[in-house]
Amino acid sequence: MYHSNSPDWYVGKEFKFSNYAWGDDYHLIIKKYLFEIVAFMETILDDFNYRVCVDTSPIMEKAWAQRAGIGWIGKHTNLITKDIGSWFFIGSIIINKKLDYDNFFTEDLCGSCTACIDDCPTGAIVAPYVIDNRRCISFLTIELRGSIPRELRPLIGDWVFGCDICQEVCPVNRKISSSKEPLFEQKHDFEAPSLLPLLALDDISFQKRFHNSPIKRTKRVGLQRNVCVALGNIGDKMALPALEKTLLSSDKVVREHAAWAIGKIGGPKSISILNNALKIEHEPQVTKEILLSLTDIRS
Repeated sequence: MYHSNSPDWYVGKEFKFSNYAWGDDYHLIIKKYLFEIVAFMETILDDFNYRVCVDTSPIMEKAWAQRAGIGWIGKHTNLITKDIGSWFFIGSIIINKKLDYDNFFTEDLCGSCTACIDDCPTGAIVAPYVIDNRRCISFLTIELRGSIPRELRPLIGDWVFGCDICQEVCPVNRKISSSKEPLFEQKHDFEAPSLLPLLALDDISFQKRFHNSPIKRTKRVGLQRNVCVALGNIGDKMALPALEKTLLSSDKVVREHAAWAIGKIGGPKSISILNNALKIEHEPQVTKEILLSLTDIRS
């Protein structure tokens, strides 16, 4: 377990990246510390086999952490501790030896609080301790490949990568201090990223820009898809030239969401852009989105 940055991370006027995405990839950072722990274990234990896991193996990390006495599973389904709330990562070392262990954390300190449920914009927390990942903004902007369901796009707002809302509103997290790990700190070239240049990235520039960053997880196409959705929800007409270029030259998934964004921004210029694109578009899903966006503008 390692504490990430506090919830008081930089939020731009036009977009949001999840708290943990501002620094280096936590998988790499946490694994380094786990291997250091393994090295220490080898000095006090006889020969043993082990496996280091950081959010990449099919194990019930949160449930195991609760059984180890670290904290409780909150209503938003994240693990919460008394000391550092839910702003941390979980790492595991599996070994083939039986060790003494702490007691199961049996308290549920969420009480009657429902802030995470009430404030989730997509209604992903369908009941206390139950999440529908298909509606979770983190899933939609990171794990989902392909199109984001049309009815959920407006609810994503200005989130471009991940979402922290259920943790930001959690009362336990209100007075959590920042991590002392420098690799979790905001990167220098990430001080004030703007959305429009992200639409122009090719695969090579994407890999270079987000080297060692968890943002690589969503892939270039996923990130540009998310940028289009955020720009549509922001509704700034200054984004239309970049969205027009994207609509005419990008991957089909990105083109589809660019068409949606242009439709959300609306106005005569948007109608003109969509009509011009309609003349040359041959991908059925993108064509459908252009027609739906034109209908939305005119209705």
